[in-house]
Order: sequence, then C-alpha cells, then structure tokens
Amino acid sequence: MSVAQNAPNRMVGSVYRFAFPWKAVFTYLAVAVAFIYIVGPFAWIVVSSFMTREEAMNVPPHWIPQEPTLMNYQAYYDPSVLENMLEERRLTVGVVAKNVPLALRNSVVVAFSVALLNIAIGSLSAYPFARLKFRGKTTVLVLYLLTRMVPALALILPVYLVLRRIGGLNQLWGLTLMYLTFTLPYSVWILKNYFQTIPHDLEDAARVDRCNWFQAMVRVILPVALPGIIAVGIFSFMASWGEFFFAMILTQTPEARTMPVLVAFLSNELATEYGFMTSAAVLAVIPPLVLALIFQRMIISGIGAGAVKG
Repeated sequence: MSVAQNAPNRMVGSVYRFAFPWKAVFTYLAVAVAFIYIVGPFAWIVVSSFMTREEAMNVPPHWIPQEPTLMNYQAYYDPSVLENMLEERRLTVGVVAKNVPLALRNSVVVAFSVALLNIAIGSLSAYPFARLKFRGKTTVLVLYLLTRMVPALALILPVYLVLRRIGGLNQLWGLTLMYLTFTLPYSVWILKNYFQTIPHDLEDAARVDRCNWFQAMVRVILPVALPGIIAVGIFSFMASWGEFFFAMILTQTPEARTMPVLVAFLSNELATEYGFMTSAAVLAVIPPLVLALIFQRMIISGIGAGAVKG
C-alpha cells in the first residue's frame, strides 16, 4: 500500500486518539456542581459565623469577612461580649448564650449513650439471628424493622405519657431510651448481615480452644466485625445528634435541651443575629463531622458489607 493510501488512515487514527474527552468533562463538571451544592451552604455558615451582624446582612453578600471577629463564639463563655451585639434583647441573648455549652454537652451525652447501647444491644441481638437457625427468624426480623414504619407523630403521645409516668420527661436518659427505639432495628439488621459474612471456621477454632458462644463472639467475632460495629455506632450517633421532633417535645427545660432544639430556639429569639446563630450551627456540626472523617473507611466497608449479604 502506498504512502498516499496510508495517509487517511493515519489521520483517522490521530483524530480518534486526540478526541476531546467529553465524558470526563461532564463527569468532573457534575462532581463540581454536586460539591458546591453540598459544601456551599455549610461553607457560608462557617464564613458568616466570623462576621459582624451588619456585615452578615450586607446585600449583595460576600465570602471573605472584611472585619473578622470571634465575638460570636466568645459570647458562649463571656456574656459581657453580648453588650456589643444587642441593646434591646440583651438579657434574652445572655440566657441563650449561657445554655449553648450545656445543650452541646447534652447532645454529646445522649448521642454517645445511644451509640454505645446500639453497639452492645445490637451485637447481642444480631449474633443469634446470624448464627442460629430457628422457626420464624425472618418474620421476627421483618416485624422488628416494621416498627420503624409507624410515623413519629403517632408515637409521640403514648411515648410522652409513658415517660411522664416513669419520670423520664426532661431527662437525658428518657431521650436516650426514645432514640434507642428507632435506631436499634437498623443496627440489628446491619450487624446481622455483617456477622453472616464472617466464616464459621473462626468460631469453630474458638470452640476448639474451649470458648463458649459468648467468649467466641467477644474474642473472635467482634474484632473481625469492627468495621460494621463502627458503622452502627456512627449511624446511631448521627441519628441521635440531629433528631429534633422528639427532643423538642420531651425536653422543655434549658437543663435538658439538646443542640438542635436550642438552635431552633435561637432562630426564634434572635431572628436577625445571623453571626450568633451560625456560630452555634458550626459548633453543632463539628462532632459528627469529625467522627465521620475519622471513621469514613470503616463506615463505608461496614455498611457495604452489611447491605449485600442477606
């Protein structure tokens, strides 16, 4: 074949080789739009928490604070800072600022308690479902999960009456017990599926070493199932940390309020104090965000393994 005949083939191959990567461009563009959509609002909250009231209300808004300030965060431990923020509602703002650290502590206590109880009770409940064979096992699991299909609005009245009878209103343990009821079914399902991915040979080896079923679970199964356990703990923590409806109804005193309720209270009492509200929102987001970043690999592997095994 002559050189003239090969020239068109070389041109076609060259054009094909250097074709514009439209698919890659659209993929990166979609990722960039999704990133801005998800991170943009949180980034604005963080930026505006370092602005003064007047600067946060500027039109059009700007991303870089012209006069950065820590006054919105200092108000939580130094009520005198509020004198520079408000004149007419200084007393109300001072009371609210005083309760923000307490609400943050309440959220941490409740969320960590729910996470630990989900890990302990969920592991003990999921292990028999994963390893034992008995009649009605699937039916019990489905019924257990169906308890979460009842709307929260239908549950709040009986829950309120029961907690009032046993003294659980305005108590952190009452709120923890309520959160445990709607997080535990998911924990049992995730851990049950994860335990099923662990080979039986590990338990057989533990039985040879004279371990009973509880010792085999604690010494062999739980260390191997650590990603699933961490995923359950983080899921329970986040579900409890951001819950608002039950916390609003079951906690009516400043000593028992959690962070979501207090942030909502701030938005009602301080409708124009954006810097103060955004700083409270930043403090409320930090704990679950840090936990998610630290354990992100275990969360993905734990939920993924627990979701594919039936």
